[in-house]
Amino acid sequence: MSDSRRQQRREIRLIQREATWLQKALFALGKAAESREKLEGNGEDDDASYVLQLESGPLAMEVVEDGLEARVKELLELVRERRKVLR
Repeated sequence: MSDSRRQQRREIRLIQREATWLQKALFALGKAAESREKLEGNGEDDDASYVLQLESGPLAMEVVEDGLEARVKELLELVRERRKVLR
């Protein structure tokens, strides 16, 4: 196997790992939100927002989750494209 192909396979693995960790982060954020809802007694309220208070102002976790989901989708598409090139 050439060094170029080996490098390409390594890059694909690293991109896939990033996507996997971001997916795990999304899962963890979902579990944290569920716990927060239960603590607040809103276990049945799907509209309850989970917000982080930052110095710059409040940040809805939904915005973070949407950004992570978009990044995962982008990374997985990149993996698919790079695998096609290797064939």
